[in-house]
Amino acid sequence: MNNKYKFLILSNQPFDFELKTNKWHIANGLSNMGYDVVFVDPPLRFKALKNFLKKPSLNLGNLFFGTEKKRPNLIVYRPGNIFNFLPFSFVNTAMHARNINKLLNSFEDKSGKTILWIYHFDFPDLDNFMKEISYDVSIYDCVDEYTAFPEYAERKKVTPSAISWIQWIDDELKIRLNQNSLAGVDWVLHREKWLADNTDLMFASAPGLVLKFKNWREDVHYLPNAAIVEKFDQPQNSFVEPSDLKDIPHPRIGFTGAIDAYKNNIKLIEKSAQTYPEYHFVLIGPEKVSDPDLDLSVLKSLPNVHFLGMKKWEDTPSYFAYFDEFFIPYNLNDYTIKGCFPIKYFEALAAGLPTIVTNMPAYEGFDPDGYVSITDEEFVSNIKKGLDENSDQRIKKRKILASHNTWNGKVQKQLKLISDKLREKGLE
Repeated sequence: MNNKYKFLILSNQPFDFELKTNKWHIANGLSNMGYDVVFVDPPLRFKALKNFLKKPSLNLGNLFFGTEKKRPNLIVYRPGNIFNFLPFSFVNTAMHARNINKLLNSFEDKSGKTILWIYHFDFPDLDNFMKEISYDVSIYDCVDEYTAFPEYAERKKVTPSAISWIQWIDDELKIRLNQNSLAGVDWVLHREKWLADNTDLMFASAPGLVLKFKNWREDVHYLPNAAIVEKFDQPQNSFVEPSDLKDIPHPRIGFTGAIDAYKNNIKLIEKSAQTYPEYHFVLIGPEKVSDPDLDLSVLKSLPNVHFLGMKKWEDTPSYFAYFDEFFIPYNLNDYTIKGCFPIKYFEALAAGLPTIVTNMPAYEGFDPDGYVSITDEEFVSNIKKGLDENSDQRIKKRKILASHNTWNGKVQKQLKLISDKLREKGLE
C-alpha cells in the first residue's frame, strides 16, 4: 500500500449516490492506488432528523454522524447538521473536526502528509472547519458553475413540503448570522473567491471555470473529466442485455444522468423524438434532482421515448453496450457553457458510440466525429448522420480518444501537482 499521502475529501454529493461524479471517481482512484482516504459526505440535515423520528433506536447515531469503512484505506464519514446557523454551526464544526482528525490518524501509517481536497464550497462553517483540521496542502477542485444552480440562482427548493419552511428559516438564520447577509449568487462568489485566496492548489474541470478563477489567481489547473474506460470498452457479448431494454426496438439513442430542465434541453429532446418516430430515445436517470419546475408531460406522451429511471452506475455499461448511439442534449446556458464537462461523454466514446452533443466549450479538441452541434437543427440532423455513417473505423477512433482520458491519468496529473506543491512548501 502507498501511504505517502492521506486525503480528506469534502464532497457535495454522498458517496453512495447512484450517479457517480468527479468526487466518487477521484476517491476511488486514490484508494485503488493505495492512498488512505476519508471521504466526507455533505452534512445530513432534516433527512437525518426524519430518519431518526421514524426509527429512533436505529438512527440515533446517524443523527449526529456515522462512519463506514468501504475498504481498509477508504472511510466514508457522514456528518449530521440539523441546524447550520450559530451557535449550532460552532458545535457542529468542533465535533466533526475532532472526529475527522481521529479518522485520519486511525490509518496504519500516521506519518503521511495530509491533503485537504475541497469540492463542497458551501461546506458549513468551512473557514473555521479548516482551522480545526490538520493538513499540509489544501485544494479547491471546482467541477461546476454553482452560480447557475437553481438553489443559488433562484433559491428554489427541490421538494416543497411541510418541512420546507423549517429549512427556509434555518437558511435565513445562517445567511444573517454566518454569512453577513450574503445569499444566493453573491454567497457563491464570495465563498469561491475566499477559496481561491486560501487554498494551495486549484483544479477546474471545464474551460469556463478556469477563466472564472483566473480573475482571482493565475495558477488554475485545467483537468477535464474522464472515464473508467475499461468498464465501457468491452465486446457486447460480455454484457447481458438489460431486461427493461430488450423490448425497446432499435435504433436506440441513449442518455444517462440527472434529468433536469436547467441542464437538459427538454424541447430539443421532444424535437428529436418527433422528427424520428422510428428511433427510440432511452433516458436513464433520476428526475428533478435540482429542478422542481421540470415538465416531462410531452416527452412521456411520446411512444418512442422511454424513461427507465435510476440505475446504479455500475450497471450502466450494459446499457451502453446495447445502445446504437448516445446523445447529450444540454442547454447552452451559464451552467453548461461556463462549468460543465459531462463524464458520460468519454464513457460513451469508450463504448464506441456515435455521440451527439450541443456546442459546449468543454468539447473543444475532443470531437472525433464532428458531432458537436451548433444549432438545434444541426443536433437533430446529426442524430441521423451518426447512425448512417457509423463504421468500425469510427468506433476505433472514438475508443482511442477515450483511452487518452482516463481517471487514472487525471489522478496521476493531480498527484504530480500535489507533490510539486509540497516540495515548494519544503514539506517533501
